Amino acid sequence: MESSQAIIVHGGAWAIPDDQVTAHIAGCVAARTAGWQVLQNGGSALEAVEVAVRVMEDDPIFDAGTGSVLTSAGTVELDAALMDGRTLRYGAVAGLRRIRNPIMLARYVLQGPATMLVGTGAEEFAATVGIPLCENAELIVERERRLWLEWKEKGALPPPPTSGHDTVGAIALDREGNLVAANSTGGTPFKLPGRVGDTPLVGCGLYATPVGAAVCTGWGESITRVALARRVVELLEDGLPPQVAAERGIHLLAELVAGGRGGVIVLTPNGEVGLAWNTSRMAYAYITSHGAAQAGV
Repeated sequence: MESSQAIIVHGGAWAIPDDQVTAHIAGCVAARTAGWQVLQNGGSALEAVEVAVRVMEDDPIFDAGTGSVLTSAGTVELDAALMDGRTLRYGAVAGLRRIRNPIMLARYVLQGPATMLVGTGAEEFAATVGIPLCENAELIVERERRLWLEWKEKGALPPPPTSGHDTVGAIALDREGNLVAANSTGGTPFKLPGRVGDTPLVGCGLYATPVGAAVCTGWGESITRVALARRVVELLEDGLPPQVAAERGIHLLAELVAGGRGGVIVLTPNGEVGLAWNTSRMAYAYITSHGAAQAGV
């Protein structure tokens, strides 16, 4: 009997405006479809999540790749990561200013010997593996430039940590039974240059083992403080169903950190999904070989 296959993606847990809901769902469905096609064609979970996340990085509605939020300096800085559940190998990049698809670079980093590369060092490494550099301005869309100008005109007060766009992420299960987690983000609106949240941090923004995988989204500083992704996978290891583990993880986030806000997606080796959030919305889409398919916010 062939193993289960599945993919689940999210497009960020935050207060998605009404006029952006349709585009967020459509973007998640497009990412799900691209990743699912890889799996159906016999591709690996690693290939599937990279393709799915790349679709969302290229979609300007999301805070990842093109269309990301701007730092307080008016630039884009990107983070991304991948984790292989079978080997526990991990590749992450952070503080990228000249890479259009950070998830592609994270996959190269996953091959080792490093596990995380940042800033100019990461961009220099990209050149050695054939990933072209772009100008930072090419990653900026008019929507975010306008929001940044409005913020500056108001006196540049720090925005609330739960405002604005957030991470994209994906987990895939391939026919070999392997789980791979991936994520990518432009961070929080008007963040300090050099700020890195939970996204590229193993155990915080993502975690994958043979027992299950979790990818988080939301206020990165609160997610990091509780190592949310690892906590959720530990709940799976304790025997909890994925939906219960997701809900309990988000409950812990709010309980342990004042103002802790976010969401999490979960996938197990038998193709069961879980998802939970305590923000007003979280865009998501999933499909499994059991016939389950859903998308929403």
